[in-house]
Amino acid sequence: MANKEKRSLDDLENGEKSKSDEDQDSPNAEPINDVKLKKPKIDLERVRAKADQSIDLGVTTEYTVIPIRNPKPDEFFRCMADEDYSMDAHILSLKTENEWYLIDPDILPQIQLESQLRVMTLYVCVTMNSTPFVTCIPQPDEMGKINSWHTSGHRTMEEAKLCWVRRQAVKSIGAYVITKAVNAKLPDPKWPTMKLSEIIDRAFDKYYINDFQDPVLQRLRGEMMS
Repeated sequence: MANKEKRSLDDLENGEKSKSDEDQDSPNAEPINDVKLKKPKIDLERVRAKADQSIDLGVTTEYTVIPIRNPKPDEFFRCMADEDYSMDAHILSLKTENEWYLIDPDILPQIQLESQLRVMTLYVCVTMNSTPFVTCIPQPDEMGKINSWHTSGHRTMEEAKLCWVRRQAVKSIGAYVITKAVNAKLPDPKWPTMKLSEIIDRAFDKYYINDFQDPVLQRLRGEMMS
């Protein structure tokens, strides 16, 4: 009797082991000790931004305000070489306010004796972050005279048409010294896509005088306080 019970227990044990082995061999069986690893949805190598990867969005930048100013002594800039992007105009320069006003030809006879009125060349320039600005540099006066600062300024613009430059004023020589970025791997300038007429219109939007009774002229005549 004892032998029979022993055989039954052995058979039961063997049966459980066999069933356990079958479960482990089954292709649908889940691992007992292994944790399931979920495959990431996003492949980082596919979405990682590459240093040399650029995207052409097919858009253009339009500036609502374009400053009129001189190049800063600590900035590199370029000047547009296209002759269509420079012009001569009658400019009234107020040095104290650091402002330049474009004068309409119709009122020139009325203010022609104003000492701060000069014919100037307007140059369109861009900074290294592609921001445009307009620089005004006087041409020789009616007697053909021009000071060293203005001559140096025109030369600076000619150099800036060829490469990135930085100009600094040196009072001891009465002129600008130029630093050329010829050995640096600087990017090509991104020129504005606007026409010169659009650039001048934006730059001189609030600095265009076409009326003899303009407050700026009245102030210069002493007819009103600033």
